[in-house]
Amino acid sequence: MKTFFLRTLKGRMILYYCTIFIIFIALLGGVTYQLFMNVMTNQILQYTEKIIEEKRSSIDSYFNQVVNLVQISAGSQVLRDAIKQQDNQDSISKLYYQRQVSDYFTNILRFNSNINDFFIINEKGYIYAQSGATVNNTFNFFNQPWFQKIHSDYFHVYFLGVHPEDYYILDNNNEGNVVSAIAPIYDLNSVSSDRKVYLLCNMKVKGIESISNETQLEKTGYITILDQNNNPIYKPTGAQFSLNSELERTNYFKQESGYFTLGNGLKKNLIVYKTLKTTNWKVVAYIPYSEMYAHTDAIRYMVPLSILIVITLVILASVLIAARINKPLMRLTNKMYLIEGGHTDVELFDNSTEEIEKLTRRIDSMIYKIKTLTEENFSYILQNKESELKILLSQINPHFLNNTLQSIKAMAVIGKTSEISRMVTLIGNMLRYAINSSQDVVTIQDEIDHITNYLKIQNYRYPEKFMYDIVISDEIRRLYTPKLILQPVVENAILHAFQQLQEGRIQLTFEAVSQGIQITIFDNGRGMTSEELEKVSEKLLKFDPDEEYKGGVGLRNVHQRIRNKYGYPYGIILSSEINAGTSVTILIPWLGDA
Repeated sequence: MKTFFLRTLKGRMILYYCTIFIIFIALLGGVTYQLFMNVMTNQILQYTEKIIEEKRSSIDSYFNQVVNLVQISAGSQVLRDAIKQQDNQDSISKLYYQRQVSDYFTNILRFNSNINDFFIINEKGYIYAQSGATVNNTFNFFNQPWFQKIHSDYFHVYFLGVHPEDYYILDNNNEGNVVSAIAPIYDLNSVSSDRKVYLLCNMKVKGIESISNETQLEKTGYITILDQNNNPIYKPTGAQFSLNSELERTNYFKQESGYFTLGNGLKKNLIVYKTLKTTNWKVVAYIPYSEMYAHTDAIRYMVPLSILIVITLVILASVLIAARINKPLMRLTNKMYLIEGGHTDVELFDNSTEEIEKLTRRIDSMIYKIKTLTEENFSYILQNKESELKILLSQINPHFLNNTLQSIKAMAVIGKTSEISRMVTLIGNMLRYAINSSQDVVTIQDEIDHITNYLKIQNYRYPEKFMYDIVISDEIRRLYTPKLILQPVVENAILHAFQQLQEGRIQLTFEAVSQGIQITIFDNGRGMTSEELEKVSEKLLKFDPDEEYKGGVGLRNVHQRIRNKYGYPYGIILSSEINAGTSVTILIPWLGDA
C-alpha cells in the first residue's frame, strides 16, 4: 500500500510538500524556542549576577567589620600586657591579666552577636586565653588541618574555612561549625620579637548564612559561600542537591567572577559566582535548570502544539492542492480505462489546464488514427492468422507422406505385401486424423493414438533403429490438447537424434503440473551443443510461412500454435546436452473439454 501511494503523482506531491514544510516548520520552531531559552537564561543570569553582587557587598561589609575588630583587638594594650605575663610564674598576676582579657572579649561580644568567641593562641599552639567556657588545655591548634600559621606582616588578618569547635570541655558549649579570622599579636616592646602569638576570632556560620539568604533564588535555588578550598561554609536546609566533590576542581573558579553548569539531566544546575574582596572566598548561587525551565513550561508545550497544528494544516492543504492538481489526470485515467475496455468513442479532450489540453488533444488524435488503422487492418489480420494456421497444419504432413510413400514403393518392389497392407492402414489412419479439419482440439488419447501410428510407420522404415514408450495416467488421457503437437517433435528426434546410434530410445511422459499439463519428449540421441541449442531456441520465436520445411521448423510451428492460442507461458522449452540427449517440454493448459 505504501509503495502504491508513493508511485502516484498525488502521493508524491503530498509527500514532497509535507516533507519540505515540516522540516521548515520544525527548524523554525526549534530555532525560535532555542532563542527564547537563550534570552530567558541570559535574563536569569543577569538577575542572579546582580543579586550575587549585592550579596558580595553585604558579606564583604560584614567581613570588613570583623577585620577592623580583629585588627583593633590584636593591637589592644590589654592583650599585649597579658602576653607579656604569659611566662610570669606569679599565678595571681597571671590570672589577673587573663581576667582582663576575658572582660575585654566579653565587652566586644556584647555588641557583636555574630561573633562566637575569641582565643589567644601562644607560640606553641595552645590556648593562652579565651572568651568562652573552659577549654581543653591539651588542644593544640597547630596540629589541626584547618589551622594556618601566619607568616606575614603585622596586623594582617587571614580567614580560615569552616571547622568544628571541638576544643571545649563541655559539648553544650559547642554551637556547631564556625569560620575564623586570625591575626598575629606582636608585643613591640618585647625583647623576644620572634615570638608570635595569634588572635583567633570565631564567627557563627548562621550569621553569615542569614546575610547570604535574605534573597530567594527561585523555589529551590540558594546562595552559599565557598572557602579557599572550595568547601561550602554552609548548606541551606532547603537545598535539594549536594555540593559534590566536583567543585573541588579549582579550574571552575579561575576568574574573579563567572558562571558554568554543573550536573546533567534533572540535576543540571546553573552556578554563578563572584569573589569576596576581603577573604578571596566565593559567593556562589545555585539555580536548578528545572526551576528555569518551569518558566517556559507553557512555551515548551505551546511550541510543539503549534508545530503539530501547523503540520496538520500543511498536510490538509497538501492533500487538497494535490487533489486539485491531480483531478484532471484522474478524469483522463478513468477515460483511458473506458477506452481500454473497448469504448473507443470516448473523447479525452479536457481544457482545465493548458498542459492537460495539449496532452488530451494529442491523445485523441492518436486514438483516432489507431482506431482507423485497427478497422482497416482487422479483417486482414484475421485472414492472415487463419492462413497462418492452415500453413502450420499443412507443413506437418507433406514431407512425412512423401517419405512414407517412398517406403511403400520400396516394399512393393521386393514383394512385402503384408507390410504394405499394415503400412497403408497406418498411413490411412494418420491421414484421416490429419485431414479432419472440424477438430482443432482433440483428446490426449487421440493424439497418443496418432503418434503411436506414426512411430509404428517409422519402425517399418527404420527397423531396430529406436524404441519408444509412453508414460501417462488414465486421468490425463481424458483431457484435451491441440491437435498434431507430438508428431513434429518426435519426427525431429528420429531425423536428427539417432543418426550415429545403432538403437535409440524415445520416451513420452505426460504429467500434471501447477500451470497445466507438461509433456516431455526425451530422446537419448547425440544431443546439441550450447550454440546449437541457442540457435534452435531462437527459431521458436520466429514465423516465416515461406520457409522450407526442415529441422526446427516443426518445433517452431507447434510452439507458435500453442502460444497463439493460449499465450505465455505455454509452448515449448528445449534442453539438451551433447552425447546425453535432448528433452522437449510442451506445456499446455489443463483442458477439461474441447
